[in-house]
Amino acid sequence: MSRIQTYYRSGLLMVVLFIASSCTERIDIELGSTFQRLVVHGTVTTDSVRHQVNLSVSSDYFVNKPSPRISKAVVELSFDDMTLLLSEHDTIPGLYETPYAFRGVEGTTYKLDISQVDADQDGQYETYHATSTMPGGTVLHSIELRYIATPIFPGYQVAMYAIHLPEQRDWFGFKLWKNGFLLTDTLAKYSVMSDDLFDDGYFPGFPAGFLSDEDPRQAVHPGDTVTLELNCIEQEYYDFVIDAQLEIMGNNPLFSGPSANVSTNIDNGALGIFAAYSIQRASSILPQ
Repeated sequence: MSRIQTYYRSGLLMVVLFIASSCTERIDIELGSTFQRLVVHGTVTTDSVRHQVNLSVSSDYFVNKPSPRISKAVVELSFDDMTLLLSEHDTIPGLYETPYAFRGVEGTTYKLDISQVDADQDGQYETYHATSTMPGGTVLHSIELRYIATPIFPGYQVAMYAIHLPEQRDWFGFKLWKNGFLLTDTLAKYSVMSDDLFDDGYFPGFPAGFLSDEDPRQAVHPGDTVTLELNCIEQEYYDFVIDAQLEIMGNNPLFSGPSANVSTNIDNGALGIFAAYSIQRASSILPQ
């Protein structure tokens, strides 16, 4: 081996070692505080329930405690020629409910108004507004449980059969229940999609969920009842879920774009979402 080759290889080795050590170097990032913003999560559905709106404020990144709740706000829900004043829950601060149960109606536009709130604590009250029109038109017919016997992830695929209007652009959310218990109980587990793959208006056994044998909560046994909940949602809710899940799971690949605020339909700088959506459910019992 020549002296030049020796120098070259030695230099290349030092560059590799430098890069490797640089990749493992600890970097402390100082994240300063910012002003607090109102965080809203409210829904109106076709279920006959007292519909709810949750109000809190944003917190700094490294704060290891629940975000402060907003009490004594004025929260109003308007639709058709009616306006309902929501009342704060007796034992859960920041949770506001309609005065009585009712079913939301597809095609109806719901307006949320929030006032008497000082989220940024500057001594001045702010007001916030949002609207959502409840989609409809999709009919959920049935579901089928299909066993997938793979050596890595065995379990039951939940296949959905449904019809929607082919000329209408739709967005959907999916929740899974087993024996009356909600399995998709966090935003990270909530699955959403658009109808881009189904221009003919028919979902022919679409795989809307999966229940793994490896997870005791999900594992399905003979006699168990599995329920698929189909939510017909607006694009704003779809975008909110996709953005929020991206922030929860982190960007991939490593050199993707920087994080950004999750999309919202609440005005005046607030965060969160107000969504009106229809609900349909179909169940299947695993034979004994």
